[in-house]
Amino acid sequence: MKKILLFLLLFISAVTFSDTLKNVSYNNGKVTGIFRENKQIIPNTSVTKLGNDDILMLSFPDSDMASSVPALINKNDQYISKVYTVQNNGMVVVYVYLKPSVTYQVVVRNGEFQVTLTGEQAASRNNSSQTSRYATQEQSDNNAQTAQTQRQSGSSIRGNKKYTIVVDPGHGGHDSGARGNGYNEKDIALQVATRLANNLRRDYNVIMTRDSDFFVPLDTRAKIGNDANADFFISIHLNSSSSSSANGTEVYYFNKKDQNNYAAQVAKLENKVDSSYGDTPFSDFILNDIFYKKNQKTSQAVAGAVLDGLINLTGLRRRGVLGANFAVLRGSNSPSILVELGFMNNYSDLSKFLSPDDQERAAAVIGDAIRKYFK
Repeated sequence: MKKILLFLLLFISAVTFSDTLKNVSYNNGKVTGIFRENKQIIPNTSVTKLGNDDILMLSFPDSDMASSVPALINKNDQYISKVYTVQNNGMVVVYVYLKPSVTYQVVVRNGEFQVTLTGEQAASRNNSSQTSRYATQEQSDNNAQTAQTQRQSGSSIRGNKKYTIVVDPGHGGHDSGARGNGYNEKDIALQVATRLANNLRRDYNVIMTRDSDFFVPLDTRAKIGNDANADFFISIHLNSSSSSSANGTEVYYFNKKDQNNYAAQVAKLENKVDSSYGDTPFSDFILNDIFYKKNQKTSQAVAGAVLDGLINLTGLRRRGVLGANFAVLRGSNSPSILVELGFMNNYSDLSKFLSPDDQERAAAVIGDAIRKYFK
């Protein structure tokens, strides 16, 4: 009987054992990922269209990701524009942004997958049984050496521009955020954030944590900025309330202790989608007291300028600049703020951010406020 129980325990542990992605790299048209456990892992694959790019997505169920794996590889060459790797709810997803006319082939070996990219035209991306069988949707990762170089000396994405700014559209994918008046927060946040990113690109290197409707874990959002040695991080959101009369705009900076009970409630609402990260003690993060105090001063100043610009533009109620323990800001090594544009369930607020022109104007005043501090 004991032998049977022991066998069952071993069988269950083998079935439920999670594989760990320990490295993702990109070099000369090849994306390579290596798992710690030397087993053949066949990803679920799909392709989606985003602008001129096709996004190849490789999904690995029942998997984990090592902390050394960079969240973002910004490698703009003839094959790809970038690669994201995210982990959430027991699944690792690698997103590869393919340039137009690039074809791919995915090969899986024991403990390793490799995506080989070519620039040749093909009748179909799925023109071979091997490709269609293993094809996937987005990203991959740079090797650890490249990521380390970016952290130490500034990312190669900087080019001739001095500052790198991360624009983070809140929520995404299965996480719709607040809902109101027939709209989802994740959609409005993405639209405003995309216009903000385009506005800022005139003067800065800009990275978006997501540029379409997919979910990025809260810790990964900060890690994207940290891996690129970013100078500033801004997260775009819209608020929600049980009262339809709640209205106005507010901007937050990271504070270890919530400034008041209301700030704590808002932080709890935004953190709940990824509670495992939201409950992580602050002492576990890289940000130490020296950086914390320095970043907080800059964050407060930019938050005030952003709020002034939005209030002057929209005429909405000024709800203030507040400090709160937001998970998405907590892990950032740079100054960072979170903007609550208005209330989703108050149409008077929401209407200020629905049209492309209104979104463009909101993005412009936010961009101008950031320029005051990053010249």
